[in-house]
Amino acid sequence: MSSSTQRFPFFKGRVALHAILRAAGIGDGDQVLMPGYTCVVVPNAVNYTGAEPIYLDIDLETGNLDCDLLEAGLGTSWDSEKARAIIVQHTYGIPCNMDRIGEFASKHGLLVIEDSCHALGSTWRGRPVGTLGDAAFFSSQWSKPVTTGLGGWAQANNPELQKKLEEILPQYTQPGAAEAWQLELQFRVFSML
Repeated sequence: MSSSTQRFPFFKGRVALHAILRAAGIGDGDQVLMPGYTCVVVPNAVNYTGAEPIYLDIDLETGNLDCDLLEAGLGTSWDSEKARAIIVQHTYGIPCNMDRIGEFASKHGLLVIEDSCHALGSTWRGRPVGTLGDAAFFSSQWSKPVTTGLGGWAQANNPELQKKLEEILPQYTQPGAAEAWQLELQFRVFSML
């Protein structure tokens, strides 16, 4: 992980996740570990790359990954040869135990991608979420703590991912005039109400 962070704007947070996965070279035959309790767009982004989402147990108190079960390998069906990354969701803004997840990821050679969509402003041991793994994705759609109506961004803390994201960013289309107009209208209605 690098001490510098670079951000890349996208039309939506799910598109930012897809770009991170592509930048990491994740695709056909790979597995991506993630919490069993997550938004459907997360496994959909993984599926869209050709990789397979693998669901892991969560802690019922926090909704985050259960680190005890994760380390014990209970309730999982992932293949250490195929697993390439772990998506860590900071559920309801509650940061995951990134120390334990980092150790687990390091032991198994996994890229750590933080789902920080509902955790903007949260910290783990004084460090902002999104800066604790190799990469993170954020969303600023209507249901998020900070909203722009639509939008999101990828945050890369790993220099190799930063370089690849710079290369592939132009391949992602920006919203057209109709989407921009619709967003402007939605924003005005939202502001009035």
